[in-house]
Amino acid sequence: MEITASTTQELIAEHNLEIGKFLFYTNIIVGEFREGVHVTKENAIEPIYISQKIYGEYKPIVYISHRKNSYSMDPVEYKEVVDLFPNFKGFAIVSQNKYRRMIASLEKLFIKKPIEVFENMDSALIWAEKLLKKA
Repeated sequence: MEITASTTQELIAEHNLEIGKFLFYTNIIVGEFREGVHVTKENAIEPIYISQKIYGEYKPIVYISHRKNSYSMDPVEYKEVVDLFPNFKGFAIVSQNKYRRMIASLEKLFIKKPIEVFENMDSALIWAEKLLKKA
């Protein structure tokens, strides 16, 4: 889950939580939920709280979801979760699984921010950094 592409992002913090692992970089959060977890607004509060402590309300951030494991989330709750991030600029989804990438494309219907789906972390990172430069 480490970022390998050439980047200006520095790792600030790493948190292994009950629902997954989260890496907090300069302006990017990389999250990897645990296998079989059902993500809800309630159990997502902990990583959201950590990100708010790290980034505050104004520092622009992009969230990269590394879909290595299979988990579920009610897409209706996406908007509520995104609304908790006033500084949220975009959302990238990374999966090597073609089926998961197709399903992830449907998430664009629920998030009214820039969202893209990628096969690898480096492509997601390049996109995220371009998006952050525009912010």
